[in-house]
Formats: sequence, structure tokens, C-alpha cells
Amino acid sequence: MAAEDPIAHNELDALTRRVEAVEDRVEALQVQSGGNFAAVIEGQAALRREVRDGFTKVNARFDALETKFEALETKMDRNQAQIVELLTALVGKNLNEN
Repeated sequence: MAAEDPIAHNELDALTRRVEAVEDRVEALQVQSGGNFAAVIEGQAALRREVRDGFTKVNARFDALETKFEALETKMDRNQAQIVELLTALVGKNLNEN
């Protein structure tokens, strides 16, 4: 599993703040509407859109990081194989001889 990404965490924190702000607005609309639930439903729909869009962004960021991590693992495996190959070639050789 990849290490936690501080950017993704910041995006999630920002999304959480936005959700809380929308919840506050919905609550204020409920008080102001005095029973007019159309405004509340509209606020909830906006909240759902913001949450869905936020998760889409976070998932895209995670997928990009996962791709980069896989590429890094591949490069590390290739480098490790080259090191083993070079060390194997040196086994039994006298390094003081030219």
C-alpha cells in the first residue's frame, strides 16, 4: 500500500470543511424557510454534488499516485536486478589484479 498522501489529505480536509459549510447553510435554510422544504432539498442536492465531485478528484489523485508508485517499484526492481548482476560478475575475481 502506498504511503499516505498529504495532498489527498488536504483535499479531504477541504472537502469536509465544504460539506460542513453546506450543512450549516442547509440548517439556516430550514430555519429561514419555516417549513419550505424545497430549499432544503436543493441544499442537499448541492451537497451531494460537491461530495461526489470531491471524491472524484480524490480518486483521480489516488489513481495517479498509484501509477507513479507502480512505476517506481518497477524501476527499483530493474536497478536491484542490475546490482545483483554486477555483484555476481565480481564473485571470485581478485579486485587487486588489472
